[in-house]
Amino acid sequence: MKTKGSRLLKKGEQAILLPGPTGAEPWEAWILGESAGAECVQVYATPSANPLRKNAVLVLPVAQVHCQPLWLNETDTKQFPGMIHLQLELRGLLPRANGSPVFDWSVAAQEGNRTLVVVGVLPASLSQEVQDDAYAAFDLSARYFSFPENAMTFWQEQDRLVVAVTRGKNLVYFQALAEGTLTSRVLQDLICIRATLILQNISPHLGQAVFWSTVERSELTALQTTLQLPIQQTERPFPQTPPTPWKLIPPSVGEAKKTREIWRWRNRGILAAAVLYLLVVVIMLARLWITSYHVDQLQKWQSANAQEVTLVRKTKAAWKELSPVVDVNGYPLELLLNCAASVPADQLHLTLFEVNNGHILINGEAKNVTAAFQFRDHLQHDPHFAGYSWEMGQPKILPNDLTQLQIEGTRTVAN
Repeated sequence: MKTKGSRLLKKGEQAILLPGPTGAEPWEAWILGESAGAECVQVYATPSANPLRKNAVLVLPVAQVHCQPLWLNETDTKQFPGMIHLQLELRGLLPRANGSPVFDWSVAAQEGNRTLVVVGVLPASLSQEVQDDAYAAFDLSARYFSFPENAMTFWQEQDRLVVAVTRGKNLVYFQALAEGTLTSRVLQDLICIRATLILQNISPHLGQAVFWSTVERSELTALQTTLQLPIQQTERPFPQTPPTPWKLIPPSVGEAKKTREIWRWRNRGILAAAVLYLLVVVIMLARLWITSYHVDQLQKWQSANAQEVTLVRKTKAAWKELSPVVDVNGYPLELLLNCAASVPADQLHLTLFEVNNGHILINGEAKNVTAAFQFRDHLQHDPHFAGYSWEMGQPKILPNDLTQLQIEGTRTVAN
């Protein structure tokens, strides 16, 4: 078969790696297009040699997949996976290891309340060659061909003869035969296959046998005598994409893809954290730069207006010194006047009155102790001294029966 160099996929095209007919050409790389049909672009010795495998389907040889047609007493397709799993387990077709079995299925026929499905199962002894985790998907070669109706179709896969059986147009059975030619052993196997399919009503109306490869005339005669069916011989058709793909992903490939996906998300998380960290650093550096810029601008302004700043500071200091004089509420004479207004008539006279930065010191002599406390109470309730707190020590009784007192007032709230 003439091949071309591998090329990139165009929109709407799908790449597959199909088992070749001989061991000399074991794998064919095909590109299936929506309008251009199918094109074989290269032949490879191993699946790993295919450069398009990242976006390709690895089409497994019939010899690598076990076929099991099943009649299920159900028409609801949602129930089929559980029922198929149970049937495969009863037949001993599931792996003995703890891993989940890998199988897929398609509906082949329906009669009344029961459905015929054809199931493909991956064996535990799957060839290591086809367990290449670089491929996007895995399917079965027999599903990529269009078969004649009610026929047994034969073709070569990697020097081995394989057979597919149809019920109407639907594939219901496939198997890799023991040898590459129609030997007596192969003919005996075909008799058993046909009898089993007819007995189980899987393909009861076989009408022909079709060969997609070159076969000796004597072999065709022996086959016709054995099956009692008309024989046709033609070239193998080009592959085509099945309506519904199967997912025959080997367990090792599934595990590798899962691990790769975990690492991909982990790396994305690390990258996101690094980006977030860098973003925070950039924001902090930007704020530092902006602050430094503003400080620098203020320093330049201060240097340019040094004389005005010095004048403002001197004016502020002078104003602070004058505040006791210009502040009406803190003016000493005003405070003395208000204090004198609180002195009970003929009960008390002041001997000392000092004002120093919101602190008032009053000394006086009262007629008696009661007058001294009355004076303090007047100060505490005087609205002119609402912003002061007053403290008075214990009055001292003099020998002339007068009472000496000292009161301190501290300004806590501005009037």
